[in-house]
Amino acid sequence: MSNVFTDFLLNSGLYGIQEITKDNIEELEDLVDGNVKIDCYCKSCQEKRIHKGIPIIQFWVDEEHDSIDRQPLAEGIKSYQRILALDNTPNPSSTTHRQEEKWGWINWQIEEDARIMVIKFVCTMDESHHLDFVVIADQNRMIKIGQYPSVADLDFPELKEYKKVLSEEDMKEMKRAIGLNAQGIGVGSYVYLRRIVERLIYKAQDMAIADGTVKQENIEKLRVVDRIKELKGYLPDMFTSNPTIYGIVSKGIHELSEEECLQFFPVLRDSIFMILEKWEEERRKTENEKKLAASISKIASTIK
Repeated sequence: MSNVFTDFLLNSGLYGIQEITKDNIEELEDLVDGNVKIDCYCKSCQEKRIHKGIPIIQFWVDEEHDSIDRQPLAEGIKSYQRILALDNTPNPSSTTHRQEEKWGWINWQIEEDARIMVIKFVCTMDESHHLDFVVIADQNRMIKIGQYPSVADLDFPELKEYKKVLSEEDMKEMKRAIGLNAQGIGVGSYVYLRRIVERLIYKAQDMAIADGTVKQENIEKLRVVDRIKELKGYLPDMFTSNPTIYGIVSKGIHELSEEECLQFFPVLRDSIFMILEKWEEERRKTENEKKLAASISKIASTIK
């Protein structure tokens, strides 16, 4: 099941921000209670694995009984949400109008434990393999300030799957883009994303020209957005149906803020991966067809 906070932790670079609202507070409760899972690369297994969450525990000193008490932090959050809901419930018998209390997700009792959180996951194949995130939950927002393994550690292995359809230059620049994003440098990462997208479009264009689907003199007259539309069948349908992706990358360099660039980066990265996935599938299909044809030919010659 999707969780807005696990998506944020997995895809955001350092200093990325996720708002905490009434609409997603239950998802935050699930996160800190360990009731979520992440499907991503395990650096130790060197394979994609399911990682399960570990509950965050809150401790405090009970001076009256000279003891240390504990409870899941999620219980403290849920308890405060119940109090808020009760306080803001209108009283039908009251004749006075009471102003609704401003919504928040923490009170003084859990503020110190919730301000800086280490959100831990372990690999379900080997619980000694960890995936950890450090966040500041300041006011009604979450800011990612640390992660191990890094975003780059998790993304680089996926790039290896496309090494036969991605040029060496594009491979290096994609790694640079991912690395910059992981360090919270949004605009800088878009410089490399744009260069990669442009070269992938030109590669698709060369394929279409070689197949005779388009004419070089005609397609080169088109704007990039219209050129993308003409390359249907050579680029994923999602890409040709949403050619503004190129415009977003360009705007990231010239107009968007660092925060906006970091926020949009995962979508743009996944769009590039989708192109590479399409080409890799086609490459494997062609390779398998050639192998099968060779095997059939060998059998035929043996029968003769």
